[in-house]
Amino acid sequence: MADRYSSRRMGCAVLSATALLLTACSDEEKPEVAYTLPDTLCGAHVGKQAVEPFFPPGSKLTHTGDALDNGKYASGCDYAVDNAKTLLVSNFFHEDRPTARQIAEKRATDYGDGDKKVTVDATGNIALYSRGAVAVAACPGYPSDRDGLPRKSFSVEILTYYPKDLSKSEKALTQLVKQLVPAVKKANGC
Repeated sequence: MADRYSSRRMGCAVLSATALLLTACSDEEKPEVAYTLPDTLCGAHVGKQAVEPFFPPGSKLTHTGDALDNGKYASGCDYAVDNAKTLLVSNFFHEDRPTARQIAEKRATDYGDGDKKVTVDATGNIALYSRGAVAVAACPGYPSDRDGLPRKSFSVEILTYYPKDLSKSEKALTQLVKQLVPAVKKANGC
């Protein structure tokens, strides 16, 4: 009886060692991005390097929505990889002048997965939360008669679903949202 148990233990040990050896020897290949990364987000040129950290491996990229430079009170677009939400980009005009912190706090409550922490840059114009970033800018004198709504400022917002942990991508996210502000500002005559 003792021989049967020791041979089972030996068999399990050999099987475990083989599994460990195969795992150690296999070159874990990182999944690839089989689609072309966009160099514009919602019509605003940003370059592929700026968006690369926010697009996951996959085979098919889809894009829906409006360009940020269309003059509408609110516009934006979203991107999906293999039918999974990946990135949402939007801009909103405001009748008042909300701060980046105010908008980010609301977005963190709505989309922050329970994490309501908000970080504001030194200028106060950009705020980050666990799933995205917000930038605000003044837009005085924009003709409000286009849609009957007054406009004093606008915000550009990015909500990202990849990577799951943005802590290593905060600088890239700050740069990306900062890059979109002048494009929206110029296109909308602010």
